Amino acid sequence: MQGAGVPLVLFNAGAYRLALEARFVTGMADTPTAARRAEASALLFQAPPSSPPAYWLTLSDTQGTWQLGVHHPVALRSLAADELYPLPPLLMARRAHPALCGIAFEPPASRLLLDARRLWIPADAARPD
Repeated sequence: MQGAGVPLVLFNAGAYRLALEARFVTGMADTPTAARRAEASALLFQAPPSSPPAYWLTLSDTQGTWQLGVHHPVALRSLAADELYPLPPLLMARRAHPALCGIAFEPPASRLLLDARRLWIPADAARPD
């Protein structure tokens, strides 16, 4: 782990490598505990979940606590600020989800950065796990 950097929670959803700023993730569990929850691929890419998530990241929004389900192991790692790039204006205008905000280049591949403050589900959504 790098000394001075931005702590990120790293995870995969489908074929995508994703990251959330760690300060917005308040916990992780093996089973869902919040009434509001969503599987990451379904929430971000409208892909049907193939199996129940193995891990549940706990986040909060203006409507309270909710959980994001992911299928693969989650890691906590700091990346240097100069490894994080905002989306260029054209990509920002054409992005598939409002939470997508940047890219981190980690050779040999890149990672999509998500703004946890724009990642939400409706208060009345209790999604199946």
